[in-house]
Amino acid sequence: MALAAMSAGLPPSLLLWPQLALTHVEEELSSKNRPARLVVVGPAGSDKSPLLDEISRRVSHVEDTLFVDDAHLLTDDQVRVLDRHLDDPSAGLVVSCRPWPWTPALTALIRRIEQSRPALAVGQVDTEDVARAVEQAGRSIDPGCIGAIVRMAASVTWLVKQALAAHGDGYCRDPSHERVIRAVGEVIALRLDTLEPPVAAVVRRASLGGDEDLPAATDDAVAAALAVGHAEGLLLRGGRPVPIVRTTVTRTTPVAQLIDLLDTSSIPSLDAEVASSLGGHVDARLARVLQAHADQAATYDFARATELYDAALAAGADPNRIALRKARMAWDRGDIDEAASLVDAVALSAEGDDHSEALRILGSAWSARGFLRASAMTYRAQPGHDFLLYAQGALASFGTGDRAPLLDAVERLNAGTGGVPTTLRVAHAKLMRGLAASLTWPAGGAFDELVRASETYGDSGENGPVPELPAVIAAIGAINLGELQTAANILGDALMDDHGGPWARSRLLLWAAWVAVHRQHPEESAARLADVDASFLPLSSREILVRDAVMLAHVRRYGSLDELRALWMRVRDDVRHVEPDLFLLHPLREFIETAPVFDDSERVAPALETLNGILHGLGDPLMWSVPLTWSSFQRAMLARDPHGQAQTVRTLSAVARGSRLAGALSAAATEWSRNRVDEGAAERIEEVASRMAEMGLGWEGARLAITLSERSRDRRTGIRLAAFARTLHPSAAPGSATNDVALGDSGLLSAREREVAGLVLRGMTYAEIGEAIFISPRTAEHHIARIRRRIGATSRTDLIAKLQAIVGAEDGGTDNAEGR
Repeated sequence: MALAAMSAGLPPSLLLWPQLALTHVEEELSSKNRPARLVVVGPAGSDKSPLLDEISRRVSHVEDTLFVDDAHLLTDDQVRVLDRHLDDPSAGLVVSCRPWPWTPALTALIRRIEQSRPALAVGQVDTEDVARAVEQAGRSIDPGCIGAIVRMAASVTWLVKQALAAHGDGYCRDPSHERVIRAVGEVIALRLDTLEPPVAAVVRRASLGGDEDLPAATDDAVAAALAVGHAEGLLLRGGRPVPIVRTTVTRTTPVAQLIDLLDTSSIPSLDAEVASSLGGHVDARLARVLQAHADQAATYDFARATELYDAALAAGADPNRIALRKARMAWDRGDIDEAASLVDAVALSAEGDDHSEALRILGSAWSARGFLRASAMTYRAQPGHDFLLYAQGALASFGTGDRAPLLDAVERLNAGTGGVPTTLRVAHAKLMRGLAASLTWPAGGAFDELVRASETYGDSGENGPVPELPAVIAAIGAINLGELQTAANILGDALMDDHGGPWARSRLLLWAAWVAVHRQHPEESAARLADVDASFLPLSSREILVRDAVMLAHVRRYGSLDELRALWMRVRDDVRHVEPDLFLLHPLREFIETAPVFDDSERVAPALETLNGILHGLGDPLMWSVPLTWSSFQRAMLARDPHGQAQTVRTLSAVARGSRLAGALSAAATEWSRNRVDEGAAERIEEVASRMAEMGLGWEGARLAITLSERSRDRRTGIRLAAFARTLHPSAAPGSATNDVALGDSGLLSAREREVAGLVLRGMTYAEIGEAIFISPRTAEHHIARIRRRIGATSRTDLIAKLQAIVGAEDGGTDNAEGR
């Protein structure tokens, strides 16, 4: 009586069948010309028996129809009796069974019945099936709750029914359905406890891994266990775990047993819920497993890997190693500042391979920030037993004007002490040899070695930190030789081959844009810049300098003087935020040649002096020094410095026979220095300008021709040279208003910087900005500092005012707008 009284107010139970199965039943029962022959297949709890009862009620008037439930439990002899029953054409047979196990005799019987009607698959219902059953039963359950229950039960009928029973009707006071999960979890746990141990172990293992990772059915025992798990309604077909079963396993399996399972099972991917459930448990085995799974997740899911690394740290993993793993992830996604801040904390205490990795990340981070000297010092902090580390350090030192480490690395290679020649080591070896050969003239195949280094590095698939990309160095070598088409090919191939990985793409695009604008392909240059702007990765200080150099080159060639002045005012301080180094020579040349136009040579004088010092430290190698000498000539000419102009003309003349580029530039400088152009000089000037154009200096050649056309005493010669200039470049004069290809507003702030600026205007702090766009507070701080520099903001009020003008005032601003 008490039980009856307690259950009197409970809603009626539901019968849940999929619409397709019911449709097939109706079609079969509506046929009057043949006996009913059906097979109903579904896992435990899929309402097979009630469906058989319903069919039996509908065909009770038909004689000679057998109804058999749980046919998977029949013996072969019993199955053969049923098979003989079907020999009578008028005999009907309706059987139900689980999807496993099937004996050969049962399989043959089912296939025979299926000749009349396909087997009815039950055990999976969708939200519409449930909603229809709820309505027919006169019950009231919120549609949102029905959908949530179907999802947590993965449409498995018996679990849906259990969850609906635990949920009840009426208003739902638990949107998370935690009460339902706990109640149904107890039922699932009991079912797991009644399974054979091998089957239960397979179900638990499937539940501990991610959705994409299933136990491999490498033998019959595993395959059978997976089949049983599905037949019991705990696994989906193929062995995938049901979400509520996964939750139950993680909550009910003792921690020690979980650790044993993880330690002894090769689970490919660990579910995040499992990792969080183990939080706070210190165990060396657990830490090792969590870290291994985090290392794997780091290749495709940074957020998941971070969670697993944090769990491994809580379990007792080495803090230095975890920090390094996170730093490598930050590097891979292009967050150089975050990578450096993580390594800063462990660079002094890490040991062995971890110390080498820390130095490699920190050294490359200093290079990305534009401090190559600090990069070289970082690499020198460890003895040179690691060839790759030493080679990268030698590369950084070379960029600062110190050639000794590079020459020493080449001696090691020649002595056969470079280690096993892996693809990555060979790439570094060729880079070392190519750079060493570039110090002499003739360079003895230096450029060829740099090209091979770039290609081999790409073949290695390496995407880790380096002071500078081999493809960029090879492209610089091509530029130094006046082979801009070759430079474009190198960079294009590197982009196609994903040279250096995701973090390197923006740098390659920026250099490709620089080459494109010098090759008179402004559309391509603008497209490359647009690709950079569309990237979610932040630009390093080195890359910002290259980007602004591209814009200077573009506006000098295709914009007006007023546009160039406006751009110069925005970007001129870039040279103060990085230390000049050899690999920034060409971007810095844009600043060096632009500054005199606005009587601002003093701003770039330290950079020019530093670059000359670097080249002098390397022995003034012809392959590297000629472009800077040319820029010095341009600077002296624009600054109306006859002494500096004459000095650079003499320097170029002295090396004119040393290289094709030097010869062309020497001839151009000589012509440019003439105060007057005599009649008959047009052909000579056109030849000099043409030679420049052949080496990617078409704009300079056009400027030479049009400048000398104005100095001609012969009107026809002047007209001829002016016309020839236009064939080399559409806009050679500094004051030209031609601007066929606009760089747009992206020249001021990148897409990422605009995003940060919008959050600044909303009054967010560094931490809030980082949380909103998934970066660290320190990286947010660096973004804001760069924005302030780029727009020339001198105070908080000035910053807000300028950001509102750039980003748009619709975001609003508060007194908090700088972040904290």
